[in-house]
Amino acid sequence: MILTLALLACSSEPETTAADEHYTWQGWVYGDLPADDSPGLEIGTVRLWGMDGTLLAEGAQLDDERPSVWTLEIEETSEAEVRLSGPEHVTTVWRTTTPAAQSFWYSGSLFAAKTETMDAFWLDLSEMLGEELSTADGATLLGEPSMVWPNDEAAWTDASVTVYDGTGAVHPAILLAYDDDGLLVPAHIADGPIAAFAATNLAPGPTRLVVDSSDGRSAVIDYNAGPGELLSAFAFVLPEPQ
Repeated sequence: MILTLALLACSSEPETTAADEHYTWQGWVYGDLPADDSPGLEIGTVRLWGMDGTLLAEGAQLDDERPSVWTLEIEETSEAEVRLSGPEHVTTVWRTTTPAAQSFWYSGSLFAAKTETMDAFWLDLSEMLGEELSTADGATLLGEPSMVWPNDEAAWTDASVTVYDGTGAVHPAILLAYDDDGLLVPAHIADGPIAAFAATNLAPGPTRLVVDSSDGRSAVIDYNAGPGELLSAFAFVLPEPQ
């Protein structure tokens, strides 16, 4: 049975900090897709990168009794990527805007997926689709919608999801939805909204995810994809309806 992905809220709780001071952004990092028995990321790296490829901050574990709590020192708010790595993990890339003051991300907002977990997921997906998915060399992308606004379910029904990789190649995303039994199936055979979307074999380099909802809303996320990395689009939120 294909893995059911967790819906995650990537939020922070800001505190007031003087504008001319460095400040911290911290929280618990999971060492796999969050579940009741998921471990924390105790051994690995948490790095914050600017969209120009500059390393902005190296995560630190400041609490010996809670090694899964990581802290980043921030200089200013900016568009950035958080890269999470570990010895048994796929490097998982999260796109974000860094907070403007001392903040904490909610537990479950950031995780590094285990290689074993993702290998099982891609194998299940390949069997479902009846085709082999190439995940060895290029980057992959995996995400799922977060239903925030009242008409989001209708908007995600028959939505279009496209990924443009580092060479400009166009990858229509694999779209999944829940069937009547609550199992993920190809979206075209289900009646409800998209529940997950994925893309594989993405050439490294500047990568763009474009979502066009059925009610006219659009959203774009840019990544700098590296070989073998997993681009996270979990808790993907459409713009507020106008």
